[in-house]
Amino acid sequence: MTSSTNQYIRQILHHSEAPPPVKARFFYTSPLAIDDPLSPLPPSAQTAQTTYAKLPPRPFSEFDNTALDKAWHDLRRKLLRYNEERGEKPKPHADPEPTGRQEKGKKAELSVLSTSPSARRPASASDASTRSNRPPVIHEAPAVPPDAENHDTTGTPFIRAPSMRRADRVPSRPQPQLLDSYQWDDPSAKAKKPKKPQASPETPSKKIAVGVSRLHHVAMPDLNLEPIYWRPVNDVSPVVRATWFYKDTMLPVEPSVANMLEAGYTELQPWTETWSDELNSAIEVGAAGEAKVLHKLWPDLFKRLESRPSTARTEMGSVTSMNLDDEPATAEKDREHAVEIACDIIDIASGVDGVDNKASGTSTYSSGGGLPRWYPTAGVVYANANDAYILKPNLQPSAYYGRRPLANYIRKGRKLGIAVVRGFDQAAYDRLYPTKKSSTATKAEEGVSSSQSGAPPNRRQKSDPALAHAERPKVTELILVIHGIGQKLSERMESFHFTHAINAFRREVSVELGTDGVKSRLRTNMGGIMVLPVNWRQSLSFEDGERDIPDDPALNDFGLKDITPETLPSVRNIVSDVMLDVPYYLSHHQPKMIAAVIGEANRIYKLWCQNNPGFAQHGRVHIIAHSLGSVMAVDILSKQPTSIPAELSDPTTVDLNSSPPLEHFLFNTSGLFLCGSPAGFFLLLKRASLMPRLGKQKPGANLSSIRKPICGSHGTYGCLAVDNIYNIINPYDPVSYRLNATVDAPYASSLKSAWVPTASPGWFSSSGSWFYSSPEGASGNRPDQLPRLPSNVELETHNFSREEIAEQRMLLLNDNGQIDYFLKYGGGPLEIQYLTMLGAHSSYWLLKDFVRMIVLECGRGLGRDGTIQGMRATKKKTQLTT
Repeated sequence: MTSSTNQYIRQILHHSEAPPPVKARFFYTSPLAIDDPLSPLPPSAQTAQTTYAKLPPRPFSEFDNTALDKAWHDLRRKLLRYNEERGEKPKPHADPEPTGRQEKGKKAELSVLSTSPSARRPASASDASTRSNRPPVIHEAPAVPPDAENHDTTGTPFIRAPSMRRADRVPSRPQPQLLDSYQWDDPSAKAKKPKKPQASPETPSKKIAVGVSRLHHVAMPDLNLEPIYWRPVNDVSPVVRATWFYKDTMLPVEPSVANMLEAGYTELQPWTETWSDELNSAIEVGAAGEAKVLHKLWPDLFKRLESRPSTARTEMGSVTSMNLDDEPATAEKDREHAVEIACDIIDIASGVDGVDNKASGTSTYSSGGGLPRWYPTAGVVYANANDAYILKPNLQPSAYYGRRPLANYIRKGRKLGIAVVRGFDQAAYDRLYPTKKSSTATKAEEGVSSSQSGAPPNRRQKSDPALAHAERPKVTELILVIHGIGQKLSERMESFHFTHAINAFRREVSVELGTDGVKSRLRTNMGGIMVLPVNWRQSLSFEDGERDIPDDPALNDFGLKDITPETLPSVRNIVSDVMLDVPYYLSHHQPKMIAAVIGEANRIYKLWCQNNPGFAQHGRVHIIAHSLGSVMAVDILSKQPTSIPAELSDPTTVDLNSSPPLEHFLFNTSGLFLCGSPAGFFLLLKRASLMPRLGKQKPGANLSSIRKPICGSHGTYGCLAVDNIYNIINPYDPVSYRLNATVDAPYASSLKSAWVPTASPGWFSSSGSWFYSSPEGASGNRPDQLPRLPSNVELETHNFSREEIAEQRMLLLNDNGQIDYFLKYGGGPLEIQYLTMLGAHSSYWLLKDFVRMIVLECGRGLGRDGTIQGMRATKKKTQLTT
């Protein structure tokens, strides 16, 4: 290490004035805007990689950014203490601490980064791919003895020393041992002392809940945006902690470039009056003066620092080949290496307890919309304490060409090069990207709900604008959605990802909760509704671990891949990923599939209760089951206990990994909504009927009817432990079957086909609308019995005992007196039914009538008195013949 470098390190370490703290802002790159309850849907036919490359990053809200930055600095201090306690040991997720010769080589390179003629500090930066995605480790400069500068070359004067650029890759010298004996017969030297196993402490990390609904968190120090409650497939998004921003767009500068800018900022000190005087002097001198204040963004990465003659090249190769890295140097590696060194300089300038002025994370987007750029030949002019200009070579000051960018453009406010600004300007961002308010967006803001992760929603409302207009921020209704067939296909095709459909469904639920007509029919003590997907198929495999039989030469073991022909691979992959889930369920794999649903639903519910204290006591859980998921829900709820045992009443204390695992849900189910369901066909196969559960204390139910033979017992297939069952049918869905007849076929035939009331009134009447009836409270005046009086013939021939049992069963299964509801779908003079059929099975999530039905049935008053007139059962009119 040269004496000038030592002087420079001492200048950095003892510098009295630190750079001003930067207003950092966290950004994420995701197709889903987590702070907008009405965010647009993600692209349907693009992969995550291409999507991230085209999408501009989005800033976290000011409320979330404050929490993220505080957590980032807290974690930074913990990492520094953690690394200090571990000493020189290599650290997980970080490069090993340079020691010995490595430290000398690294600090010697500081002089390489100084590219300004009037440099007071070297130009340096942090790299996004190595160091900038985590709080860095501050390398303290060791004290250098006076005779240490030429220590590496003494004894071998004719061998050229390794270049300083690669000196840090030389392994450090072995450390002296605690016991060093030259008495070879000394038994104490030969004996191996037993080592006590030491549990290495876990690397500090943090997860901060973000977004308006608190369904995602940012994992630190890796800086990834991850979903909290569902297992991600392609929805893990990169996060960037930005410090410098493009002035025209207020989008973050690439982290490596931002840290190079910050290193130059630290070196030149543009926040001082001295720098302002230098700029004025440079303008007076002319182009040559402006060239003096131009800062080289990157050091010259392509020149080798080999000042020694090339004598004894062969000897050097033979002696040092064991110590030097054989990996060839490239411009990218040199850039990464320069960035790594600069990272320490920025930290040293701010101090251990100071503000972290470095950008961090991985950038996937550039200002031009393409891949990230790093401007290898650019120079920088720092105009003041906040603004800087990145200039390519033909825009830089030149006395020969008479170019004076500072005097002729920057000081006159003209556009030149790429303007960047230090620190995020929220007002400028709002001017560039004004929010467009619409009636639908207003409804979504009023109807949005949030988890309590981080802070209770009622307290967040006072300081978080994203939740300020929410009328029901605290969740009281949790809806778990169990998907059906086809989710294995989402690993190949992003558009089939079930989570995207549920994100869209959750958005529509928020809109409905903010609609005036819906709000007037919700019970007064109801909070918000949260919808979460149960992705049970993702972690399930039918190929591994099928047989535990010892090797037998006569045993033939084959899998699906072995019997699948190679022709039509795309079609066969779709068939394997979609259609084969049904025969798998009818095979010996059924218990494995049911266990996967139970395990995933319980994992989500336990995590939700951990993040929302008190929900297990005051909240309600509903299930929406689609397609094959509805069949599995019927299987599970048939074996579900009538009520959760007392020892499982607190789900946060339940060990879900215990053996044997739980064979039922951790929660009581209030409402079961089946859509696109073949459950009726499976009941037919097993010759079973739908029956209410004996002992189920349903709110508002007639207790005298909860008896046998009206009710069934626990464990009987079709006897479900739920309060209300709904079977929603799309008339064009070929997979759907009715369920009314599985309760009582003659009684079902006497009921009119029930259609879900439309969310918008018709042209000529409002008879098909939700809101032609009086709201909750006025419904108590309706008669308890069906309105039509029986005729004399009916009185003589009707079996009233059977009808009474059937009616009581139906009312215990659903407060409305029926289970089947048809959706209005398709229609029109040019409709082709067979084409409409193709999309009918997966169309439920975005049908407005379906969404409104879910919201109203979850939020209406409890019991029969809380039902809505448009959902109540009505009997057919019988015509008597003489």
